[in-house]
Amino acid sequence: MGKAAWNIVWVQLLALAVITAVLGYLASLIGSGIMPMTTSSTVPMNPAMLQGVRLGSSFGQIIAVPLSFFIGVGILYLIARAFGGQGTFLAQGYTYLLFEVPLGIVTSLLALIPILGGLVAIAVGIYALVLQIFSIMAVHRLSGGKATLVVFIPVIVALVLACIVVAIVIAVIAASHPRP
Repeated sequence: MGKAAWNIVWVQLLALAVITAVLGYLASLIGSGIMPMTTSSTVPMNPAMLQGVRLGSSFGQIIAVPLSFFIGVGILYLIARAFGGQGTFLAQGYTYLLFEVPLGIVTSLLALIPILGGLVAIAVGIYALVLQIFSIMAVHRLSGGKATLVVFIPVIVALVLACIVVAIVIAVIAASHPRP
């Protein structure tokens, strides 16, 4: 935590964003070889349009990675402070990136493996949550229980919101289909 500085944070964020973008593009090329994209009428999409979508979504990571970092770390920082945390945003962001950059690169590399990569990425994600708890404990000088709550409150809220959205979508679909 003593080495935390904004220049180090930005270098790590930009490196992660660029590597994620490049590997994401490669993963989309590999995935398209396995399951080519088609429209609902089973007519293949225009290759130039498909290439543009792939490039746009892959290189959108360059903006999405830093944006999601600041939003995610900011939410955790506010929750940690609400639980009596004493750390700084910079120290929390720095310690988070110490494990997130290597794990993010590993996850992006695993995405190159069609099915197995996704399964292993889930295990890497669980490991990242454990490391995040330790990071919150160290930066904010919180107990293990409070740090666990800080990390899992956003996860629980996201799951509840996802369930609500799924329930609404199912209700709309069911309401739009006439009953026999």
